[in-house]
Amino acid sequence: MSIEIKELISLAKASKKYKVSESELLFKSLHLALNLYYLSSKDKREALVPCINGTLHHASVGDFIHQYKPLLDQIEYVDVQIAQPLRLNERAIKELLVSRQFNEAELYRELAPETDDVDFWKTEREVHDWEEDLPEYDIIKLEQIQVCELELEKCLSVKGVPSKNASKDPSSTALKVIGLLMHHLSKSPKYASGGAPNKSQIKELLMELAVELDVNNYGLSKVDERLLKQASDYLETQKN
Repeated sequence: MSIEIKELISLAKASKKYKVSESELLFKSLHLALNLYYLSSKDKREALVPCINGTLHHASVGDFIHQYKPLLDQIEYVDVQIAQPLRLNERAIKELLVSRQFNEAELYRELAPETDDVDFWKTEREVHDWEEDLPEYDIIKLEQIQVCELELEKCLSVKGVPSKNASKDPSSTALKVIGLLMHHLSKSPKYASGGAPNKSQIKELLMELAVELDVNNYGLSKVDERLLKQASDYLETQKN
């Protein structure tokens, strides 16, 4: 499901119109109940580099360097058009909550292809950050963030949503159920990767089931990756 510009309103306007704080809207997005967007201010091609985690090197007192291996032979290119709605990732939302701004690079990371073979993505400029005279990324402010008004209305009108003081057990239980189903699917080689559930294949299965059952697949193309990872991580904490 693509989002059109006319469907978006600013976070500030949404907050005033629907009498809900901007912080609450950010938290709803962080909990996967709502998507937030930034309208690209330019036409742009960005190079994304898949990376493998390394050790945290203790360089000096209080100074640690994150070591990683960039797979420069597997660079992916993403093209962005001016006024294209770009969805915010989890990191961007957290930075908005903490400092009301985030680095433009987070917008491009969200466009990286899904794969279980890498730990994270960096832009090519970030990988070469030791070089001088590289153009800097813009800083995106909270005031520039947009939300789909129809999606927001659906989010706020959902019945049975727990109150702020309600138990969080249902959401934890849901994560546990999803995690168990993922591990059941991983018994098949098709849905396994290195002994763990293959999130990319499980995502494709969900998309196929949505088509088969004629269910709107909105939310299954990207957000489910975070949800599947969250469920898998949560399940690890629940082992006896």
